[in-house]
Amino acid sequence: STKRTLAGCCPRGTSSDTVSLRRSPPDYGWGPVFVYFFPLAYAASETRYALTKRILNNVDHKDLRIDARPDRRYGDCANRALVFATEYADLQREFPILIWQDADSQEFAGHAILGLEKDENLFIENGEWQTRSSPATLARGPFSIGYQRREQQDSESAAIVVMVDEDHPRCGMENGEAVFLEHGGESPYLEYIRKALQKIEDGMRADRFFFGLLQKLDLLEPVSIKISLTEEKQIAFNGYHTVNQERLANLDGSSLLELNRAGVLSLVFFMASSLGNFQKLIELKNARSSML
Repeated sequence: STKRTLAGCCPRGTSSDTVSLRRSPPDYGWGPVFVYFFPLAYAASETRYALTKRILNNVDHKDLRIDARPDRRYGDCANRALVFATEYADLQREFPILIWQDADSQEFAGHAILGLEKDENLFIENGEWQTRSSPATLARGPFSIGYQRREQQDSESAAIVVMVDEDHPRCGMENGEAVFLEHGGESPYLEYIRKALQKIEDGMRADRFFFGLLQKLDLLEPVSIKISLTEEKQIAFNGYHTVNQERLANLDGSSLLELNRAGVLSLVFFMASSLGNFQKLIELKNARSSML
């Protein structure tokens, strides 16, 4: 097995913090995964999906305001979040990105690691993200993607629409962000939400292709990440995968060309470089601990 260690700051005179990345057999015994999954809402009649959300429009929702601040009440303190390949270029500057494989479906998905313990987001302070970007699954708030069936002459199509959960606790705040402008136009906040939802929509397709190609080229490997904050306190992230750097370095020209032509070679390097952000997590954790 291989091991890489990152040295960190020493809180309160303890020994050096370390982050160990060790190849290991798959371990799917990890407890609850605290990830915000986005629901796909269907705005079509005669489907098997219950219609619990409404299509956003500037008539019914002309006065709608949203509390866009990150807050524990809204689940923003989850210690990891589902992320998509369409976000890696931005998120790899802020968060470690690991690959999770669902034990039931066997499908792969990207996770941004936000904290080292349950219900801990080290990147939120005083009601604000301390990063330049945040995962789209958290940024979307009470909004989700919907598909509205449209019947044409000899075929059917589905139009993508924005759905809003009117019962979401973020909705209805008097001092929140306006969704629509006074005369019905879209507010800058709604434009931001549309971009986040578009990343999710595009990312769902991109992820299937991306992870499928990584599997085809045998570039994925199980990884166990062990973090020592003090001599007594250690944290482990099990059941994850990452890109095998040795296999990547030894790829033949045709395989590298396939990754490059598919537009995903940069994503592989984004994921690899993001692991350096575990050191940032350690420093943030130490800073929080020193204030207690």
